[in-house]
Amino acid sequence: MDVYDISDDLIKKLSDWKLIGIISGKFNELRENYSRVNFVEHVLIDFKYIEKILINVKLREEKCNKKSSEYRMLGNEQFSLKNRKYFNALELYNKSICYSEPGSENLSIGYANRSAVLYEWKRYHECLVNIELARKANYPTRLMHKLDKREKDCRQLLDQQPGDIQPYDFQMSFPPHPQIPNIADCLEIHYTEESGRFICTNRDLVVGDLIATEEPFCSTLLPPMRYIRCATCKVENYLSLIPCDNCCSVMFCSEECRERALATFHKYECPIIDLLHKMFNKIHGIALRVCLSAIELFPTIEELMTFCDDPNNQNKSAFDLDYANLTPREHYRAIHGLVTNQNLRTLSDLFQRSVVCAVLKHFVIEHTPLKEFLGGEEGEHFFTELLFKHLQTSPSNMHGIDLVEQVNETKDDTTHSSGAFAFLSLLNHSCAPNTLRVYQGTKAYLFVFRPIPAGGELYDTYGPHFAVFSKEQRCETLSMQYRFTCKCEACINDYPNFGKLQPKFFVPYANDETDMKSLAKYDYDFALDNYRKYCEFLTQHAKAYPCDQICSAEECLKMALHILVDAVPLKAKM
Repeated sequence: MDVYDISDDLIKKLSDWKLIGIISGKFNELRENYSRVNFVEHVLIDFKYIEKILINVKLREEKCNKKSSEYRMLGNEQFSLKNRKYFNALELYNKSICYSEPGSENLSIGYANRSAVLYEWKRYHECLVNIELARKANYPTRLMHKLDKREKDCRQLLDQQPGDIQPYDFQMSFPPHPQIPNIADCLEIHYTEESGRFICTNRDLVVGDLIATEEPFCSTLLPPMRYIRCATCKVENYLSLIPCDNCCSVMFCSEECRERALATFHKYECPIIDLLHKMFNKIHGIALRVCLSAIELFPTIEELMTFCDDPNNQNKSAFDLDYANLTPREHYRAIHGLVTNQNLRTLSDLFQRSVVCAVLKHFVIEHTPLKEFLGGEEGEHFFTELLFKHLQTSPSNMHGIDLVEQVNETKDDTTHSSGAFAFLSLLNHSCAPNTLRVYQGTKAYLFVFRPIPAGGELYDTYGPHFAVFSKEQRCETLSMQYRFTCKCEACINDYPNFGKLQPKFFVPYANDETDMKSLAKYDYDFALDNYRKYCEFLTQHAKAYPCDQICSAEECLKMALHILVDAVPLKAKM
């Protein structure tokens, strides 16, 4: 059961009971978003939906040594000589650590088991970290001889552990912009009634140009990654994660990250963390995190209300910020100024969003310390307005933070987090984009992926790409989720999918089977030696777009840039 099941069931019930017209009429009469959400919340309470959620969904799973032991046994099976599935074992040991009751033997044994995997894997530095964690967690005396021997062996072998490959140090291809130092000076913001705000270049750009880098205002880790990455900094750290002391669904790479989370977003999310993961998706998660991050910037809710009501903080973008004093508050001005497109939404769309907002705000206010911070009715109304606003801005403005697409046995969901990016949110969509986002951690690198002439607009993709999805599929997705009819070149010209693209006889191939095999192995040196070749080819033959030769070269370039920026999962690199 998720929040959309609740919404669908409520609408069905109202229709069956012939109440849909009455409820819709009353809903439509309301002018403020908080009034709409509160109205829907009362309907959900009256029809026992809040009660049903509490019966069927746990707010937070409690620590449990029995479950911890079960996950550890499963990890042992994966670690066995028969399986040797080290990554599966590590994730299960992390889960065991997370479920361990504070101060219990299970916690220390979990760390010790993780150290055994790392020793076999020849990750001696990380092995010693876990041995120390096990000791601090009161590893049982009866087993200490195993830990002592492993530590002694580790120290003797420490010098044999090779260093990790360092990301390539990409530099901006142009001088920094006078207003925004992390983007190229050739980029400009424009506005039209039809397209809204968008980004153009005043200089010719070629494939491979790095034209922007950006850190998000905030980001949130997706649930499938909770035993793999740090919930605060999002660093991939199967190897030495430590748990939250209260919940079983969040881990951290260090004490510093744990303390930072507990002092900010996690103090609100922790009491309802499993409900958040079960009931809501990544769009809802980043919308909530933006609100909680904004709240943490101000000592009182009244100061945040004053900030948001200030005309100087309305409809601002990355081009309006003071980068000489880019405090988190200043950064939030651009996130707060993202467009909601509420005037384009249907009544049914607003009603469904109100259901999502009502359920989310009910549990975060009633079951976390947030209620105390909000202070009363006025604060709660403001928070509801803010949450509803960001639930509208999130789908078309927040970005998935992802890794390279993986192959064969290492294939996973490539997106690990969602982030709120002030500059990247200004790029419009094309099903045949001319830019490529690559992430190092949560930092985005924006590369030119197709030549862009002076005066040309920069395009990102919001997901639907012509090479993968049909025109009909793309139009349906974009209309439903983003509320616009796509008129990009791929839609106007109805470009064929990748499988149907034909080669053009006068265009050579820039790559062959050797390229794909080397890149599929995440060969850093090969990527470094060849990525410029793909850039030059794609610039030289841009007029032949789209064709099989160009799309093949694009895939090679995409892989190479991910490898060089280090947007490759640890599982794939080992």
